[in-house]
Amino acid sequence: MATLKDYRNERLRKLEELRQLGINPYPAKTERTNTLAEITGKFDDLQGQQVQVVGRVQNIRRFGKIAFLVVRDMSGSLQLFLSADKVQSLDAANSQLGFEQIPLIDTGDFIQAEGPVIKTQTGEISVEVQKLRILTKSLRPMPLTHEGFTNKEERLRRRYIDMNVNLDVRERFIRRSKFWQATRDFLNQRGFTEVNIPVLEHTTGGADANPFVTHMDALDQDFYLRISHELPLKRLLGAGFEKVYDIGARFRNENYSDEHLPEHVAMEWYWAFADWRDGMQFQEDLFKYVLQEAFGTLQFRLGEFEVDLSKPWEEWDYAETIQKRYGIDPFNCTLDEVKKALADNKLEVEQTENLPRGIDKLWKNIRKDVVGPVWLINTPTFVSPLSKVNPDRPETTQRAQVVIAGSELCNLFSELNDPIDQLNRFTEQQRMRDSGDDEAMMLDIDFVEMLEYGMPPACGLGFSERAFWIFEGVSAREGVVFPQLRHEIDEVTKAIYPELNFSQIASKNTGRANILSPSSDRMSEEHRNAYKMVVILNKQIETGRAMNAAAHAVSGFVGTLQNLEQLDYLEYRDKTGEFDAVISHHPTIILQASDAKDLLKAYRKVNAAHLPNNAFIETMTIGSSYEELDILKEKTTDELDFWGVVFFGKTEDLTKITKDFQLWK
Repeated sequence: MATLKDYRNERLRKLEELRQLGINPYPAKTERTNTLAEITGKFDDLQGQQVQVVGRVQNIRRFGKIAFLVVRDMSGSLQLFLSADKVQSLDAANSQLGFEQIPLIDTGDFIQAEGPVIKTQTGEISVEVQKLRILTKSLRPMPLTHEGFTNKEERLRRRYIDMNVNLDVRERFIRRSKFWQATRDFLNQRGFTEVNIPVLEHTTGGADANPFVTHMDALDQDFYLRISHELPLKRLLGAGFEKVYDIGARFRNENYSDEHLPEHVAMEWYWAFADWRDGMQFQEDLFKYVLQEAFGTLQFRLGEFEVDLSKPWEEWDYAETIQKRYGIDPFNCTLDEVKKALADNKLEVEQTENLPRGIDKLWKNIRKDVVGPVWLINTPTFVSPLSKVNPDRPETTQRAQVVIAGSELCNLFSELNDPIDQLNRFTEQQRMRDSGDDEAMMLDIDFVEMLEYGMPPACGLGFSERAFWIFEGVSAREGVVFPQLRHEIDEVTKAIYPELNFSQIASKNTGRANILSPSSDRMSEEHRNAYKMVVILNKQIETGRAMNAAAHAVSGFVGTLQNLEQLDYLEYRDKTGEFDAVISHHPTIILQASDAKDLLKAYRKVNAAHLPNNAFIETMTIGSSYEELDILKEKTTDELDFWGVVFFGKTEDLTKITKDFQLWK
């Protein structure tokens, strides 16, 4: 049975034959007068006219002096009819094939055809080909629709195949595009301005979420990938914008679920001089407009739910809903009472470290059964730190959430613009964060400063593409074009490219030194014991700082080992690959030096022996690499205050350097 590698080899042979004929199988120039759907849809107008069409070959049938090719472009499919006496001969300079070269074409290739629009004897609308050009020679066979491409893992990893074979998946992302375009159209038509705000932030906020962290080399500072659009857009209200929005990616370092992805597209709008009640009606109108444009209906069957968005939208009071279901008052209950309600309803209790988290879990247990559309209103202040208080019910906020088919689809607020109140709430959130709640908000003092200059009363709302996934009836991963998956290279590809070291490439691309590839199988026990790592610490510094110096010295040392082949280690991974740990197979010895001068002597001996090494000095504790560099520019090596030195080598070489040092006590 032929394998993928066999098919690829045959196509490589055809590719070489095309090149030997002088044909460029990948020309840049393409000419097209009509899409394929225009040919079939306007046949009466186009019959007999000369057209140029392009597409990917779906099917090839050849019968002696005639052949039929079915091609597809974005608009649809069309048959090409080729007759040996009508197709012009080979013109290699223009990548033009003659009838004799048709065997060099495979399914999956892209071609261009020119000729009159006709109907064949069987009544099939076709182009009678006079000129045939190859545009792209494919080297791997594209699965055909009737063959199927249904393996979920394969589909998500190779969406470019998925959308060629499963056209309904491609149509999904056309609807997704319409969904966001309709959102823009609705907002733009009502005077909103789209402003693209930064993705990288010094302080991130606007939601309860754990952020991703990255580093900007130019500033030598860490940044967060935004978890929300909120705070920068509200700064724009302070800058004088009255209606502003942004649509773009946001990032939350959380697990995958059917409704959540770590990276997803979201939209937030902010409307000055409007309150939450203004925003509720506005958002109802927005949702109805967008869904009608994207799906052509307001009636949906979503799993077990029958949802009709054209009917009046209900309002549910947060506290009343909780009390009716669980018999507890969110404003007058203890954490123990909340934990009992969680336990009674078989909900997770152990990670409920504070009252707001517990109450939120109780609400979400109710939410999963809500058909909707429902506006959840009067949210308690303690679960809405960025929302304005209700003047007639100070324990609640002017916040509303739309719930449809068991999912929360948007969040709407009368925005808090009292700087003192905001600072107090930020401070409380920061206390929660300092106590271990990674999803609590950070204290953003710059935002507080903006509020002190003045931000007008405003309403704001945000929703993510979860709204699209819900109405499309798909999970989060199915609802995005290229979902994040654990990086893998299949065995077929490894076999096709045996000259490539994919483990080494992956290590370099992820920043892990190429030394960190499992070497235990090739290294003997004798070899492992022949090498050691030595850390010498200054005993004059306190133990805590000494350990810190050792950690920094070792971590910096590992970064110097990219070409060191002697190091042997074993990498541990569980089945999922989530657990990933490395352990060295060489002994590590920790010694002590009497003072910085002794460390300096050791450091010089190590360098003289040309051993890989790293050092940690006192100035590295100041916190800024730039300040450290400035200090070092004014000093010689003799003037440095050494805290730790680490080096690696053969035991016999290390003994000469370490014989005068004692073990760390």
